[in-house]
Amino acid sequence: MDAVPGSAWEARFRASGLRLTAPRQAILAALLEQDGAGDAVILLTAAQRHYPATRIGTVYRFLRELERHRLVQALAWPHGRTHWQPCAMPAADAQAGEDIQPMIARLKAFLSDLERLGMAEAQPPAEAMASDDCAPTLQLLQRVAGRLGYRLTPIHS
Repeated sequence: MDAVPGSAWEARFRASGLRLTAPRQAILAALLEQDGAGDAVILLTAAQRHYPATRIGTVYRFLRELERHRLVQALAWPHGRTHWQPCAMPAADAQAGEDIQPMIARLKAFLSDLERLGMAEAQPPAEAMASDDCAPTLQLLQRVAGRLGYRLTPIHS
């Protein structure tokens, strides 16, 4: 197994206290090689080219750990699999304000779909409070929904 591509990524891992086993190195290499975001199955296939013993459970656990350390972003798609992409390096120039209106329109449409499914409720726009015990992705979704006038509701099985 080759070393983790890029010493900057090695430094980010060391700073986060993450262990880099051979399967994790393979998954990270697959993340950094992909164009855009990929789901766990795509990442598994790419990681197995680097380290054939990589398993899907390892991919999911490692992606969640990377998300907790804010090293990857999870992109949830309605009616589809979650896709993952590496977060930009802190020194990288980001054009965060570009194309924000189309993104807000897509988020509002998504929240409207969730409302039809009973997974969100319309409410006056407000600053939503996210629980500290949920994943960073869910916290962000809760805050965004609150600012756009929705509240995410728990799903009861």
